[in-house]
Amino acid sequence: MNILQKQQGVALVVSLIILVSLTMLGMTAIQRTTTDLSIAGNQRETGLMFQSAEVGLVSAENYLHDLTTNADFDGRNGMIEVKPTSTTYRSPDYFDDTAWAAGNSTEAPTSLVSVFGIKEEPRYMIEYLGEQSQNPLASTNIHGYDPGATGDVVSVYRSTARGTGLTGNTYRYVQSYFGREFD
Repeated sequence: MNILQKQQGVALVVSLIILVSLTMLGMTAIQRTTTDLSIAGNQRETGLMFQSAEVGLVSAENYLHDLTTNADFDGRNGMIEVKPTSTTYRSPDYFDDTAWAAGNSTEAPTSLVSVFGIKEEPRYMIEYLGEQSQNPLASTNIHGYDPGATGDVVSVYRSTARGTGLTGNTYRYVQSYFGREFD
Protein backbone atom coordinates (compact mmCIF):
# COMPACT_ATOMS: atom_id res chain seq x y z
CA MET A 1 0.00 0.00 0.00
CA ASN A 2 1.24 3.37 -0.92
CA ILE A 3 1.71 6.13 1.70
CA LEU A 4 0.00 8.65 -0.57
CA GLN A 5 -3.20 6.62 -0.61
CA LYS A 6 -3.42 6.68 3.22
CA GLN A 7 -3.13 10.50 3.39
CA GLN A 8 -5.63 11.57 0.73
CA GLY A 9 -8.55 12.15 3.17
CA VAL A 10 -6.49 14.04 5.76
CA ALA A 11 -6.38 17.24 3.73
CA LEU A 12 -10.17 17.25 3.46
CA VAL A 13 -10.63 16.75 7.21
CA VAL A 14 -8.09 19.48 8.08
CA SER A 15 -9.74 21.85 5.59
CA LEU A 16 -13.17 21.21 7.10
CA ILE A 17 -11.86 21.80 10.64
CA ILE A 18 -10.30 25.11 9.56
CA LEU A 19 -13.50 26.10 7.72
CA VAL A 20 -15.68 25.34 10.76
CA SER A 21 -13.25 27.27 13.02
CA LEU A 22 -13.35 30.32 10.74
CA THR A 23 -17.14 30.12 10.56
CA MET A 24 -17.36 30.06 14.37
CA LEU A 25 -15.01 33.04 14.60
CA GLY A 26 -17.12 34.92 12.05
CA MET A 27 -20.36 34.16 13.91
CA THR A 28 -18.80 35.27 17.20
CA ALA A 29 -17.63 38.52 15.59
CA ILE A 30 -21.12 39.18 14.19
CA GLN A 31 -22.73 38.46 17.56
CA ARG A 32 -20.24 40.72 19.35
CA THR A 33 -20.82 43.54 16.85
CA THR A 34 -24.59 43.22 17.25
CA THR A 35 -24.24 43.38 21.04
CA ASP A 36 -21.93 46.42 20.83
CA LEU A 37 -24.40 48.20 18.53
CA SER A 38 -27.22 47.45 20.94
CA ILE A 39 -25.21 48.80 23.88
CA ALA A 40 -24.29 51.94 21.96
CA GLY A 41 -27.93 52.50 21.00
CA ASN A 42 -29.05 52.09 24.60
CA GLN A 43 -26.38 54.53 25.79
CA ARG A 44 -27.50 57.07 23.20
CA GLU A 45 -31.14 56.63 24.22
CA THR A 46 -30.23 57.03 27.89
CA GLY A 47 -28.20 60.17 27.17
CA LEU A 48 -31.00 61.74 25.12
CA MET A 49 -33.57 60.97 27.82
CA PHE A 50 -31.41 62.52 30.53
CA GLN A 51 -30.59 65.61 28.46
CA SER A 52 -34.25 66.02 27.54
CA ALA A 53 -35.29 65.79 31.20
CA GLU A 54 -32.57 68.30 32.14
CA VAL A 55 -33.92 70.72 29.51
CA GLY A 56 -37.36 70.32 31.08
CA LEU A 57 -35.94 71.02 34.52
CA VAL A 58 -34.09 74.12 33.31
CA SER A 59 -37.33 75.32 31.66
CA ALA A 60 -39.14 74.90 35.00
CA GLU A 61 -36.41 76.81 36.83
CA ASN A 62 -36.50 79.58 34.20
CA TYR A 63 -40.26 79.79 34.70
CA LEU A 64 -39.75 80.14 38.45
CA HIS A 65 -37.01 82.70 37.95
CA ASP A 66 -39.38 84.90 35.92
CA LEU A 67 -42.30 84.40 38.31
CA THR A 68 -43.67 87.53 39.97
CA THR A 69 -46.36 85.94 42.16
CA ASN A 70 -47.48 82.52 43.34
CA ALA A 71 -50.98 83.01 41.91
CA ASP A 72 -50.26 80.61 39.02
CA PHE A 73 -50.29 77.60 41.35
CA ASP A 74 -53.92 76.67 40.89
CA GLY A 75 -53.54 72.97 40.03
CA ARG A 76 -53.61 73.47 36.26
CA ASN A 77 -50.73 72.77 33.85
CA GLY A 78 -48.73 71.08 36.56
CA MET A 79 -48.63 74.15 38.82
CA ILE A 80 -49.59 72.70 42.20
CA GLU A 81 -49.79 74.49 45.54
CA VAL A 82 -49.21 72.34 48.58
CA LYS A 83 -51.29 73.85 51.37
CA PRO A 84 -49.36 73.98 54.67
CA THR A 85 -52.46 72.75 56.51
CA SER A 86 -52.94 69.76 54.21
CA THR A 87 -52.21 66.47 55.92
CA THR A 88 -53.40 64.34 52.99
CA TYR A 89 -51.41 65.82 50.10
CA ARG A 90 -49.56 63.34 47.91
CA SER A 91 -47.21 64.28 45.11
CA PRO A 92 -48.39 63.28 41.64
CA ASP A 93 -47.56 59.74 40.55
CA TYR A 94 -44.65 60.60 38.27
CA PHE A 95 -44.75 57.15 36.67
CA ASP A 96 -48.38 57.50 35.58
CA ASP A 97 -48.65 58.77 31.98
CA THR A 98 -51.84 60.71 32.76
CA ALA A 99 -49.87 62.88 35.21
CA TRP A 100 -47.84 64.13 32.23
CA ALA A 101 -50.77 64.84 29.92
CA ALA A 102 -51.59 68.38 28.78
CA GLY A 103 -53.36 70.19 31.60
CA ASN A 104 -51.50 68.16 34.25
CA SER A 105 -48.00 69.30 33.22
CA THR A 106 -46.35 71.94 31.06
CA GLU A 107 -44.45 71.27 27.85
CA ALA A 108 -41.00 72.82 27.87
CA PRO A 109 -40.64 75.45 25.14
CA THR A 110 -37.94 73.69 23.13
CA SER A 111 -37.48 72.21 19.68
CA LEU A 112 -35.80 68.96 20.72
CA VAL A 113 -38.24 66.89 18.65
CA SER A 114 -37.27 68.57 15.39
CA VAL A 115 -33.57 69.00 16.20
CA PHE A 116 -32.70 65.64 17.80
CA GLY A 117 -35.64 63.53 16.70
CA ILE A 118 -36.78 62.57 20.19
CA LYS A 119 -40.33 61.25 20.52
CA GLU A 120 -41.83 64.16 22.48
CA GLU A 121 -40.82 67.45 24.05
CA PRO A 122 -39.85 67.36 27.74
CA ARG A 123 -42.57 68.20 30.25
CA TYR A 124 -42.44 69.55 33.78
CA MET A 125 -44.58 70.16 36.83
CA ILE A 126 -43.87 72.43 39.78
CA GLU A 127 -45.11 72.07 43.34
CA TYR A 128 -45.18 75.25 45.44
CA LEU A 129 -44.20 73.98 48.89
CA GLY A 130 -44.82 77.21 50.79
CA GLU A 131 -42.54 79.72 52.42
CA GLN A 132 -39.55 79.15 54.65
CA SER A 133 -37.31 81.52 56.50
CA GLN A 134 -34.06 81.76 54.55
CA ASN A 135 -31.83 82.03 57.58
CA PRO A 136 -33.20 82.69 61.06
CA LEU A 137 -29.67 83.52 62.27
CA ALA A 138 -28.90 85.94 59.44
CA SER A 139 -28.93 88.92 61.77
CA THR A 140 -26.09 87.28 63.70
CA ASN A 141 -23.40 87.63 61.08
CA ILE A 142 -20.20 86.10 62.44
CA HIS A 143 -16.96 87.55 61.02
CA GLY A 144 -18.66 88.76 57.84
CA TYR A 145 -19.67 85.27 56.73
CA ASP A 146 -22.29 85.48 53.96
CA PRO A 147 -23.20 89.16 54.32
CA GLY A 148 -25.90 88.62 51.65
CA ALA A 149 -28.01 86.46 53.96
CA THR A 150 -30.91 88.69 54.85
CA GLY A 151 -33.23 86.42 56.76
CA ASP A 152 -35.99 87.11 54.24
CA VAL A 153 -38.75 84.64 53.55
CA VAL A 154 -38.13 82.34 50.59
CA SER A 155 -40.77 80.58 48.49
CA VAL A 156 -39.78 76.94 48.02
CA TYR A 157 -40.65 74.87 44.94
CA ARG A 158 -40.07 71.28 43.83
CA SER A 159 -39.71 70.93 40.07
CA THR A 160 -40.00 67.56 38.36
CA ALA A 161 -39.29 67.02 34.67
CA ARG A 162 -39.71 64.05 32.36
CA GLY A 163 -37.71 63.47 29.20
CA THR A 164 -37.90 60.84 26.50
CA GLY A 165 -35.52 59.56 23.87
CA LEU A 166 -35.84 58.51 20.25
CA THR A 167 -38.17 55.57 20.83
CA GLY A 168 -40.48 57.05 23.45
CA ASN A 169 -40.64 53.67 25.20
CA THR A 170 -38.89 54.80 28.38
CA TYR A 171 -38.57 58.02 30.34
CA ARG A 172 -36.03 59.73 32.56
CA TYR A 173 -37.20 61.81 35.52
CA VAL A 174 -35.20 64.52 37.27
CA GLN A 175 -36.18 66.66 40.21
CA SER A 176 -34.82 69.74 41.95
CA TYR A 177 -35.74 72.17 44.67
CA PHE A 178 -35.74 75.88 43.96
CA GLY A 179 -36.07 78.79 46.36
CA ARG A 180 -36.57 82.44 45.63
CA GLU A 181 -37.47 85.66 47.35
CA PHE A 182 -40.02 88.09 45.98
CA ASP A 183 -39.29 91.79 46.25
